[in-house]
Amino acid sequence: MAKYSPHWEPAFNKVRAVLNASKPRNVQAIEHIGSTAVPGLDAKPIMDIAIGTAENADPDEIHTWLTREGFLYRGETDAIRPDTMYGFEIEPHIRLVNVHVITYGDTAWEHYLSFRNHLRGNPSDREAYQELKELLVQQNGSNRSTYLNGKTDFITLRRNR
Repeated sequence: MAKYSPHWEPAFNKVRAVLNASKPRNVQAIEHIGSTAVPGLDAKPIMDIAIGTAENADPDEIHTWLTREGFLYRGETDAIRPDTMYGFEIEPHIRLVNVHVITYGDTAWEHYLSFRNHLRGNPSDREAYQELKELLVQQNGSNRSTYLNGKTDFITLRRNR
């Protein structure tokens, strides 16, 4: 984990500007999500971006657009993840950005934004989330699955407040 950086938001704005300049017509929104989107919250120094598409968006068109912009395909939607993943790496296995392609306005989209907004507006929950993340890293090291599962209850409870 890295200490919060005030450079994360301007970095997101630059990425969003590049994507907005070339986006397909069915891309309806590009949002900064995850811990780097919350001022004051420490995070893995990997920016998470949600790209909201129209329900009828052509996945091949989205795929072509993102790969043309330098993103690597990371995986399809499955039972655990409601989104299709892409990543931007400066060299193999050194990722700077995760892109979550998801239908704009659906439940998963709203969950991403509501949790981000909740943490932005609630310093005590932001601090509690920080402590939970630190504990999970200490307990689980680099086991991503266990780390993510360990945050689920906290996220579910807070995003619906």
